[in-house]
Amino acid sequence: AVITYLTRFPMLVLSSRVEMPSWVQRGLRMVPVGVFSSLTIPPILFHTPANIWNPEYMVAGAFALWIGLWKKQIVLSLLVGVGCLVLWRII
Repeated sequence: AVITYLTRFPMLVLSSRVEMPSWVQRGLRMVPVGVFSSLTIPPILFHTPANIWNPEYMVAGAFALWIGLWKKQIVLSLLVGVGCLVLWRII
């Protein structure tokens, strides 16, 4: 915990005292989207050990993407994707 705090503390102090350029602020706003994409897209596309596309994950990913683009809410998009997987497996 101490090491984590020490690596983040200087940036917190610096960002509170120095005005960052608008392009840096825009870039920092995109970090959560980039992290979310890098954690979700590879498992959707290559879920099996043989790296074959799995239709249930493709359908759930498509619905989650559609809801995410429409509503602009990551949590709702996640819930729709998981709901699609559950319905696919029940049916």
